[in-house]
Amino acid sequence: MKVHFKNAEEVQSGIALLAPDLGISLVPPSDAELTVTVRGTEENGLTVSLCKNEATIAYGGGKARFFRALAILVQWKRDGVSEKKLTETPLFNSNGAMVDMSRNAVMKPSAVEFMLRKMALMGMNTYMLYTEDTYEVEGYPYFGYMRGRYSKDELRVLDAYALALGIEMIPCIQVLGHLATALRWMKTAAYRDDEKTLLVGAEETYRLIGSMMKTLAECFTTRRVHIGMDETKSVGKGNYFDKHGYRPPHELYLEHLSRVVEIVQAHGFSPMMWSDMFFRLSGHGISGFEDYDVRTVLSDEIVEMVPKGVQQVFWDYYHPEEAFYAVNIEKHRRFGDNTVFAGGVWMWSGHCPLLSYSRRMTLPALDACRKGGIKEVLATVWHNGSESQLILSLAGLAWYADYDYHGFYDEGSMKACFARATGASYDDFERTELPNYPHGGEYCMSRALTYNDPLQGLFDRHIDGLDTRTYYTDVYKKLEGLGEGFYAPAFETVRALTDLLIDKADFGVRLKRAYDQDDREALASMVKECDLIIEKTEKLRGAHREAWMTYNKPFGWEIHDIRYGGITNRFETVKYRVQAYLGGEIDRLEELEAERLRFDGDDSSVERDHNHFLWWGYSQISNTGIL
Repeated sequence: MKVHFKNAEEVQSGIALLAPDLGISLVPPSDAELTVTVRGTEENGLTVSLCKNEATIAYGGGKARFFRALAILVQWKRDGVSEKKLTETPLFNSNGAMVDMSRNAVMKPSAVEFMLRKMALMGMNTYMLYTEDTYEVEGYPYFGYMRGRYSKDELRVLDAYALALGIEMIPCIQVLGHLATALRWMKTAAYRDDEKTLLVGAEETYRLIGSMMKTLAECFTTRRVHIGMDETKSVGKGNYFDKHGYRPPHELYLEHLSRVVEIVQAHGFSPMMWSDMFFRLSGHGISGFEDYDVRTVLSDEIVEMVPKGVQQVFWDYYHPEEAFYAVNIEKHRRFGDNTVFAGGVWMWSGHCPLLSYSRRMTLPALDACRKGGIKEVLATVWHNGSESQLILSLAGLAWYADYDYHGFYDEGSMKACFARATGASYDDFERTELPNYPHGGEYCMSRALTYNDPLQGLFDRHIDGLDTRTYYTDVYKKLEGLGEGFYAPAFETVRALTDLLIDKADFGVRLKRAYDQDDREALASMVKECDLIIEKTEKLRGAHREAWMTYNKPFGWEIHDIRYGGITNRFETVKYRVQAYLGGEIDRLEELEAERLRFDGDDSSVERDHNHFLWWGYSQISNTGIL
């Protein structure tokens, strides 16, 4: 479609970036099939009007409003609409994503740019790069060493790219905990409390943080920074304790926070932080305490010691009850009226997203944010284990984007928003979660079944009696032909995983049954089946590697080579052990004689949360689990 824009100077660079995604070419007036007049307004929102080959887009509150309107207009023309008008007023001032670039995978700048374009076309205006140690800090060569860290030049380019699309790119870092990959080197001993926590009170710690801020100040246009500070339950219990003895954790935490805020503000930034530790420090005596426990009464002492001007980010990904979010939003008012809410698009449970589960947690949270006056929301996209392809999280971002512009969730509107922005089918994306559910539940089983050991069967009790072969054969058919263009490697990885699980998912159950029944014919057949599973594992490794190299920097892939190598080597051992048994070289297979217990240790439950069946969960059975 040939389009001419009038009065579009403010958005011209963004239009040029998005034109290929929209399938439009920018032409002079004489060649235009559509002429679009652009008008800025004081009102926060957008109005798009079309009359034949003339259109007007009025927008206010940032360029992302314009780009959402442009996507709507282009879709109208594709659908043959000749006359229409639409006005949308966003509910939130800031709406976007925080994407994990630290849990082993660092997205290529080109992949980040791809996500930014799609988010802009949805009308989203915020993007946080979550970087624990995956950015360059001058004077600290081991900070992010061999981790694929972003250079300063890469960060500057990404920042400029985002700004052209009307998206504020906000650095999201850590200045206390979650720094295990940075602190594993001997060079970090002077500022290490324990294996993942900085040493509070050490001047070396604050020199490091000052250098972090210097990098951010040089690379980002925004003057906002997320400093993390979450889940630091061990503060003061390691080297600090050895050096200084015991001090109450809340004192150490708040003293450190005050020092950090001084450094942050000295570099011209306004800080925000995860708020969970204030609730944990206040609720430490509550039996069975969980993050943001509704029984928590915030301590006056703690609230009063929090430095002024630190914006709080309330995160939760686990609760389907609106009341949970409403109660905690109200409690956050003690820190100010500018709380940010951060929900989650679950990409951290294995190769496949948990979209249905995520949506069930997200919608009541957004309802509570609307009613509670929250003006900034984020979808966090974590990557624990780094098996998944984060590009698939775009499906979840569509919930946030379309809710924002309507003030409620409408499935049809959301799917249209997603299709306009991505050029893909939302339903196709949602199908990528299907390998998680052979049990008919909503929790992830695919990671456990991928890594479950064929001889020791730590997960066998959880699937005994399930017809996983039929289930995964059906899922494979549903995934056939899905995923085109830039999305294709992500879909192919899920298909290859599904193909593997057709045979591998219940292999251990079948192997033990054959052994217990002394069915030597079945055992011999399963020896041959090992070769097929090894072949399919290699196919999955190849598909996953192709996806990784498409979306991520190469650093970190070595972990998956080791994991897949572990699977194939274990099946080689199955062949070796079973053949020795069948050949009379040994008279028993001790691994198969061992009783199978539930991995979660709870026989009272049919279904438990298996999201925590991580690689290191089963590797720790026989070793230190350092992988």
